[in-house]
Amino acid sequence: MLNASIFKKNMFKHVLFFYVLFFNLNNCAFSATVFNVNEQCLKAQKLIFELKFDEAEKILNSEGVLNKENIAVPWLSESIVFLKLFISEDAELYEKSSKTWANLIAQAQKYNFNNAWYRHVLSDMYIHRALIHLKFNENFSAGSDVQTAFKYLKENKKMFPSFLADNKNYGLLCCAFSSVPSKYQWLAKIIGFQGDMQTGLKEIELYLKSDQTYKEHACLRLEAAFIYGMIQHHLNKNSSLAWSTIEPYTRNYKGHLLENYMRATIAGYNGLNDEMIEVLKSKPPYTASYPFYYLDYLLGLAKMRRLDADADVYFKIFTVKYKGKNYLKSAYRNMSWLCQLKNDDNGAKNYYYLAAKKGIAVLEEDKQAEREALENLLWPEDILKARLLFDGKYYDLALKTIKSINEKKLTHIRFKLEVIYRKARIYHEKGNLEEALTLYKNTIEQGSKQVYYYAAYSALQMGFIYEKQNKYELAKTYFEKAKNDFSANKEYTNSIEQKAKAGLKRIGK
Repeated sequence: MLNASIFKKNMFKHVLFFYVLFFNLNNCAFSATVFNVNEQCLKAQKLIFELKFDEAEKILNSEGVLNKENIAVPWLSESIVFLKLFISEDAELYEKSSKTWANLIAQAQKYNFNNAWYRHVLSDMYIHRALIHLKFNENFSAGSDVQTAFKYLKENKKMFPSFLADNKNYGLLCCAFSSVPSKYQWLAKIIGFQGDMQTGLKEIELYLKSDQTYKEHACLRLEAAFIYGMIQHHLNKNSSLAWSTIEPYTRNYKGHLLENYMRATIAGYNGLNDEMIEVLKSKPPYTASYPFYYLDYLLGLAKMRRLDADADVYFKIFTVKYKGKNYLKSAYRNMSWLCQLKNDDNGAKNYYYLAAKKGIAVLEEDKQAEREALENLLWPEDILKARLLFDGKYYDLALKTIKSINEKKLTHIRFKLEVIYRKARIYHEKGNLEEALTLYKNTIEQGSKQVYYYAAYSALQMGFIYEKQNKYELAKTYFEKAKNDFSANKEYTNSIEQKAKAGLKRIGK
């Protein structure tokens, strides 16, 4: 989904992050005079992977003087600019980097040689810049950059149809454009492209299964595997395939921050919360200049879902040290929840206040956190525990906890809906589909006119069930219902529409 909520939430946010981290170091054998990934470039690549940007820049500066015609130098240099901004979200650095970024792209463009890697490099550079434009809410600039990136990919498809490295990039865009919410159709119109998820997945699969012998393809395939895994989880509802795809590529997670992130992310999606915690606890040390504090946020999230007493430590590290604005609202909301579990109402309200005031509400996680903070509603302890345990995929514990709740004593509609919906979700995940369907229908009946997401998400989940049962007409009914019938809902609206559209595409409706 090419918009602020797609690029920066769930699938697209994470996919495009690794889209640069494994920036496709290319084949010097194809054009040694203009694209030469020599030993110095490989050394710089390794340092960039380790987020040691200052050391990498020194090598690239020297290499640029010695080999002025080597397009690999501005490409790698541009990747450093992107990563610095993606990790830090530093607005001042963003302003300072604008001219540098434009110069690097212009430098790469001047090497206009008849080789597929030339357009592949430029498509990467433009997508990197588009993502940063979106982070800073410059949506039209982002749309223009994605349009240019897609132009290069289309040219390569026509001129070099057997060039498989582009399958990763082209496949990603096919999948992302397959389910753009109506609110952001303007972006799809700018680019002039209508995607198809199955086509996109086949493009990436073809590359992953291909026999590429050049050494840089190890990095390319790692990136492609992560992209493929994220799409399988977010759009194709196949988390187990996501994990089996990425697991063999990320076994160096104790020595490589980026592999650590990839492995932890997909493990969490696949219900391996304990694995996620162990991976993140084993992460290598941060570099002094460019720490990766988002990993602390993730560790706090995983520990909170296991109800670990020290989960707040990692959210505090993130909120104190992180210079960006995304995920701050979510982190403060999570700390409020942790206080509520400890019956610390004053602490909970203080963190709700910070969630309302700090950061920005662009990502859906932050939008939801801000809404809850402004509502300032304290959760009953067992309901909150059941929700967190469910999110950690501890379904038996979650069910035991939620069954202990006396629903007759609940007075607020949010909590009434939460209990019904959460039971439905647990039964759904445990395979008791008849019970789940009954509870989903109950949630829709009671919550269809509410501002909360429960009814819309219940319709979406019913669509998933009927899709799996090959009852495609029923699946269509509920996907369309999720997308169209809950106008009062104010929560996760973009995500619901995107997932419903993806479901309709999967069933050919």
